[in-house]
Amino acid sequence: MHYMDGAQPFFYRGGGIGCIITHGFMASPAEVRWLGDHLGRAGLSVLGVRVAGHGTHYRDMKRSRWNDWYASVLDAYYIMRAQCDLVFAIGHSMGGVLSLLLASDERTKIDGVVVLSSPFLLPKSVAQRAALTKAIIPYTDQTDRTDLPDVIRAEQARRGEPQVGRVRYDKWATAAVPQFFALVAETDKRLSQVTAPLLLVYAKGDDLALPPNMDYIAGKVGSKHIEKHLLDVGGHIITQDAAREDTFDLVREFVQRVGVQLASGQVPTVKQKFSTQS
Repeated sequence: MHYMDGAQPFFYRGGGIGCIITHGFMASPAEVRWLGDHLGRAGLSVLGVRVAGHGTHYRDMKRSRWNDWYASVLDAYYIMRAQCDLVFAIGHSMGGVLSLLLASDERTKIDGVVVLSSPFLLPKSVAQRAALTKAIIPYTDQTDRTDLPDVIRAEQARRGEPQVGRVRYDKWATAAVPQFFALVAETDKRLSQVTAPLLLVYAKGDDLALPPNMDYIAGKVGSKHIEKHLLDVGGHIITQDAAREDTFDLVREFVQRVGVQLASGQVPTVKQKFSTQS
């Protein structure tokens, strides 16, 4: 299999707390690699998932289905569960949706969930338009023309990494877009089955996953421990944009704190803790 530059999955062996980190739609593990680096340096075991159809060639998404994407995350769960005492599911955007679906699965035992900028409140008109478009146009140009690729390249240079910018598809297979909506719909139906401690992190400047998504998810899950953080900086890609360091710290602190509590037999039960981060 040929990967795009920087799209390879990654693994860091640490202690008994394991983290499965999943990237977003049409992206790659590069989107969450810096978060993985941060958690790995903190002594956590980390597996960065490459979701099926992603990080290879944009044409691969034409025949990719949401069940395939979920299978990638479920496989990662079994790998981490065999090696770690506790397993946290962490995901950005679509990766957060997949993490919630994983936590709702009766076959799994997820000890904590971290959702970063995941969209559930999506207009029905967008889904309907996506279903129509796939029958007319097989691929669309989705090149990122914002300054984010340059921001990422600058950080890659600072870290001594190849300056590849955003590792994602610039052309999107329109057949995959309705699959994304189907994934969100399926996960939405199963949110009440999510009972693990939950961290939700969103940004005020996100124009895709708007902050009200936090309250929507928090109101539907069965978790007794929910923490919500709204970032004053950053947009949708909070794992790589100006919000990244705040995001990394929030995730690490949550995983370590909840992990220690669970390991000592405590049950976190803080309902609806909310804060902002600037």
